Parts: sequence; C-alpha cells; structure tokens
Amino acid sequence: MERREYPRSQMALDVAFGPVASAKTRPTASALQRTVTINISLKGVCIYSDVRYPIGGTLFCAVSVPGHTKPIQASGPLVWFQKTDQQGHWYRLGIEFSEMSGEHQATLQQLLAHPPVAHASRAKKLLLVDDDEELRLALKLRFEASGFQVVTAREGLEGLRKGREEHPHLIILDLMLPQLNGYEVCRLLKFDQKYRHIPVILCTARSRREDMEMGRAVGADAYLTKPFDGKILIEKVEELLKQARPA
Repeated sequence: MERREYPRSQMALDVAFGPVASAKTRPTASALQRTVTINISLKGVCIYSDVRYPIGGTLFCAVSVPGHTKPIQASGPLVWFQKTDQQGHWYRLGIEFSEMSGEHQATLQQLLAHPPVAHASRAKKLLLVDDDEELRLALKLRFEASGFQVVTAREGLEGLRKGREEHPHLIILDLMLPQLNGYEVCRLLKFDQKYRHIPVILCTARSRREDMEMGRAVGADAYLTKPFDGKILIEKVEELLKQARPA
C-alpha cells in the first residue's frame, strides 16, 4: 500500500484508538488499543497497531496532551498501512483526520507550535535497543519528556556494547534484532557479574508462552508485548528502577 507521509512532529504522545462502527457511535474505552504516536500533524497521525484495519475504514483516536486532562479526540479514514515485523502481526497505520472539534483543533495546533519541553534530567539513563527507527525515536522522545536520559542502539551488537560502556540504569530491549537477538544480548549481560544488576525489559511483537519463558530463562526482569501503552511502559520502568539493586 502506497504510504502518504505527514510532516513529522518531534514529540511522542500516548494514543488510544479503535474502529468506528458508525458516525454516531465510538468504541468504548475497553475496546481501544493503546500505543504511541510516530508523528502527528493537523492532517492526521501515524501510529502502531497489532491489527491491520481495512483501507478507508474509520478509526477513532484519543491523543493525550501534556497539561490537558482530556485528550484530543478525532476520527478519520485509514489511508495507508505498512507491515513492520515479518514474524509478528503489527503495523504502522496512517489515519487522516476528517472529524475534530474546533476546540481540539486549536489544542493540537497550539501543541504543534509549542511542543512540550523535557523535564530536567533525573540522572536516570535508559538504553533503548530497537531496529525500528521510527519506534526508537518515538520512545526516546516519550522517555525524554518524562525526564530520562536516553541512549539508543539499532542492533544487538551495538546494544551489547553500549550496555557495557554506558552503564544504563535500565535497558529496554527488542527481541528481533540484527547481529544478536534480544535473548542473546540479555543473556550476555545478565550472566556477567558486572552488569547483571541492570534491569532489562524485553519488548516484542510475539506473545507466545515459550517466548516469555525464554525471556525469564535469560534473566529478563519484564516482558512486554508490542504495541504497548507508553504510559504503562514508563510505569514499568519506574517500578523496576525502584526495585533495582545497586551495582
């Protein structure tokens, strides 16, 4: 499917979304998927999904905005999709906004004109290892907006090297990586006395029981399935940092 590009915003926001059955009904909160934006503009948004919705089908989005208690709500047709993982079942979706209130348009326009400023660093360094450039950027921005220092790597050998050199407080590690996969990187770090104290979160599009058991076997501290709620991921990071043993 031909991909239609929107101007990128240098921010990452939490999004809840789902299919719209009719113009008068919106999906219930429990029926919504939760993920993070890849980019957003006044015209539309690009997000992740584990479902490939039909082109032309209408999707509802609720985008959380820093400093606002209520999310921006909009809906519109799916105009393109792109499969992102040959062994998983998740996609990038491009949604073109066709319905949004004037109030929410003004809020979004203000947000794009004045992106949120990152909080002062808490001196908590995260290493984010993922070969998906757009997701890596989205998560980096999402964590930086929450006050973390973020180091990134795009493949397993680079992730292993930076895990040893950067001494991060926590590592978020994709499973399917070039060079070394996430299991191998986690095992090499966790079986080394110098680095075994660093909490590791494995993130993957695969949710089979045997994959989770393998994650535990190589020492992973948590295992999350993509696409995930950005807020939940940050809460898990905070939880593991509180529990982490000093080096």
